[in-house]
Amino acid sequence: MEMNAPWSLAAAWDWMEECARSADAAVRGADSWVPPVAEELVLAARVSALSQWYPFTSHNYLRFEDSPAFWTPGAQDDVNELAGSISFDTGGPNGHPSFRVWSGLLLRKPDPVLVLATPNAVEAVDALVGLLPAHGVESRP
Repeated sequence: MEMNAPWSLAAAWDWMEECARSADAAVRGADSWVPPVAEELVLAARVSALSQWYPFTSHNYLRFEDSPAFWTPGAQDDVNELAGSISFDTGGPNGHPSFRVWSGLLLRKPDPVLVLATPNAVEAVDALVGLLPAHGVESRP
């Protein structure tokens, strides 16, 4: 790939899987509030309608944009972020992993609204996909 050529959607998802796998390995067996479930979440998102968006993580949130993020090769100036995300932590019962689905943009007003908390990554992804029409998103080319 040329140095300034935009990342393909497939390359962005491949990179996200690799990063999630690495992040999970770093926290597996450690006493951390971040459970090793990033790869599980990314894999669930990749086989959903979210696969039409460029994925990225921000701390323990899986977020999405309509083109490569500003820090990636060939990034655009007019990137639009999907107004929803999924966070993950050990806030479930007995410290088990929990996925939280948020409607709205992080760190912006109005504050994002919690839509669902679940121990199941696929259920979390399905809930975020269900929010797409509410945010004016039917499907992406």
